[in-house]
Amino acid sequence: MSASSVAIRSLVRRPAFTLTLVLTLTLGIGVTTTMFSVVDAVLIKPLPFPHGEQLVTVMEANPAARQKTSLIAPGRLEDWNAENRTFTALSGAYTENLTDTSGGEPERLRGRRVAPRYFAVFEPTPLTGRLFTPDEERFGGPHAAIIGEGLWSRRYARAPDVVGRRLVFGGVGYTIVGVVPDVFTGAAIDVWVPAQIQPMVLRVREARFLTGVGRLKPGVTIAQGTADLLRVQQSLGERFPASDKDWAVSVTDMKDVRVGSYRQALWLVFAAVGLLLAIAIANVAGLMLVQLHRRARELGIRQAIGGSRMQVVGAVMREVLLIAAAGLVAGAAASWWLERVFVATFSTVPRVNEVALDWRALGFATLVIGTAALAFGLWPALHVTRRHLALAIAQAGTRGATVRHRLQTSLVVGQIGLGILLVASAGLMVRTYYNVTHVDAGFSTEHAITFHVGAAWSEDRNRVGDLQERLIAELQRLPGVVDAGLTNFLPATGATLRYQVTLEGIATADENGKITVGERTASPGYLRALKVPLIAGAWCPPLHTDFKTPFKAMVNRAFADRYGPDLIGRHFAFDQIVGSHEIVGIVGDVIEDGPAAAAAPYVYACESAGSWPDPQYVLRTEGDPRAVMASVREIVHHLDAGRAIFGVQTIDDVIAGAFDQPRLNARLLSLFAAAAIVLAALGLYSLLMLLVTERTRELGVRMALGASPARVMRLVVAGAGRTVALGIGLGLALTLAVTRMLAAVLFAVSPLDTVTLVLAVSAFGAVAAGAAAIPAARVARLDPLVAIRAE
Repeated sequence: MSASSVAIRSLVRRPAFTLTLVLTLTLGIGVTTTMFSVVDAVLIKPLPFPHGEQLVTVMEANPAARQKTSLIAPGRLEDWNAENRTFTALSGAYTENLTDTSGGEPERLRGRRVAPRYFAVFEPTPLTGRLFTPDEERFGGPHAAIIGEGLWSRRYARAPDVVGRRLVFGGVGYTIVGVVPDVFTGAAIDVWVPAQIQPMVLRVREARFLTGVGRLKPGVTIAQGTADLLRVQQSLGERFPASDKDWAVSVTDMKDVRVGSYRQALWLVFAAVGLLLAIAIANVAGLMLVQLHRRARELGIRQAIGGSRMQVVGAVMREVLLIAAAGLVAGAAASWWLERVFVATFSTVPRVNEVALDWRALGFATLVIGTAALAFGLWPALHVTRRHLALAIAQAGTRGATVRHRLQTSLVVGQIGLGILLVASAGLMVRTYYNVTHVDAGFSTEHAITFHVGAAWSEDRNRVGDLQERLIAELQRLPGVVDAGLTNFLPATGATLRYQVTLEGIATADENGKITVGERTASPGYLRALKVPLIAGAWCPPLHTDFKTPFKAMVNRAFADRYGPDLIGRHFAFDQIVGSHEIVGIVGDVIEDGPAAAAAPYVYACESAGSWPDPQYVLRTEGDPRAVMASVREIVHHLDAGRAIFGVQTIDDVIAGAFDQPRLNARLLSLFAAAAIVLAALGLYSLLMLLVTERTRELGVRMALGASPARVMRLVVAGAGRTVALGIGLGLALTLAVTRMLAAVLFAVSPLDTVTLVLAVSAFGAVAAGAAAIPAARVARLDPLVAIRAE
């Protein structure tokens, strides 16, 4: 019989033991490999383009302003591209929702208009067709479009003859010239079209609306590229002092920009998974140690009939490798499934569409399982076989040598310590999520819904304004509608707009004599629809299409607190806009920059209808707001049959998206913490069962000499208590050691929050009591005579 067959038969004879080890490894390997795939795709791998490490995001910057980065004016971007020495290409883009009317029904497409050289920066390989030509990128050139893989699959079933078909935007036909893969962009984009910026716009150096991208030349660092563009910008400041003086540049690694604040969250979760894996391996090592102690006589006999210590260890390791292989296969299958669950559940995580169980993930899983096999197999095997053969056989039936289980006790202490850290971290994340979701938002989401109506920035603004004015009026007349309005961006959605303004009569300003404010374009119906309170003054005037009316605006409480309560009637002016805005009212603070951000000064500009062609429409109704959407679609179709309605969401759902990161942290860490508690309980249970088994004769003698069952039970519970106490002490020490890392992702709770730590310790205390109950009950039922005669 082969050695492998012997190992398989040995494991089959112990099905419960074998299955427990395989399932434990499956859990550890599956979860760890899944999170490795996520971290690898999002944080470690370069962007999926040729020499992705050369790609950067380029922005304008005002060193004197609190909000330093700004979008780029197209003319300035062209100057940077022409005069720099360190970039192979610089370009830019802006997002615009486009309504395609080439089919039977208008369809909204997620679009992006791109400046010249945009695809030259990224160098993607088209799935079919080609990229834009210079003629198509210039003003007045042929109208062309490149579509994404998602649209190609959804609408055209990946038809190879999609190149040459036409899309129609605003009555203008665009020929599809190519298809790019989904991984090309970090956002979900359906179509790219050349911006074809007019020469007149290129001369307006204050028209900042492009997000810049660039590719550094080989060997050039970000610092060198930044210095080079600063040189160019300083030269532009001398030539165009009115618009370019004192402005600088910001060059940032594109991968860092795409990942954003998810970096800390993902590393935190990956660290938690690592702790869970360590607990799982420690648990498996403890169970293996128990099993090998029980087989001490068998292993000793193997040596007695001629087997060397290494041969005995080799036999044990063959069993270990079979268990590890089964855990690897099952763990890889679990990871394949968990990755799909993660992608579907956390679709807003950047680069999540690149997550896959590839050779890197399988290599990681193999390395982990190999290391685990050495930890839970070779170490216990060497520990059990290190004693002299005769002593091993002689003591195989004597259960009193406590040295045998010191290793397992250490493993259980480590499991409990890591578990305390994981449970405490999960508790802190849950507290953070609770605190974030219970911040006073400054508005009400109840019975409110939002949607878009397709409109392009290139359209006639008076026509768009007339549509918006009539649409809002019709919506406000709908039965069941309390109020209706529009805004450029909803709160807490990541649109942190900052502008420099001059406020008349101000006593305090930034170093450059300006003040920095957030901005929203809003109609009065929008603020009322969200029940934003009016503190002083009046609402914005009703929405009208009139671009010559003097500008008016409202400001928030934070603005008034910082710059004085007597603001009604005073004027301020944006740096980029000719003319001034009169302040007509003060409203309450809204979590515009997110629930965890302090309230900043904001202005709500009462602009003409049509000033923002593609706004967020917001409705508040008396009942379920989704019930009125059929009527809304009828109204839009009546006003303009070529307009598509899209982006329909309740405000509750919109705001819930702002909680993705704390929700991810809280949910995953809580899941891992629960698994850690189960594994630690299993480890403690196996240790106590080993102790009871090895001390059966000793406990029987104690009971025969008059010790009561309760006293003997206290011996077992006391042993468990000492182990748990050591583990809790280790866990608290570990929690103290990582307070700085935890503090970076917490909100309104201390890393050493007493309530959270007490709950974590209590949880493990309760679990320990449950784990000790079965061995203690077994002791209480011992027959002293049977126990004394036990081997």
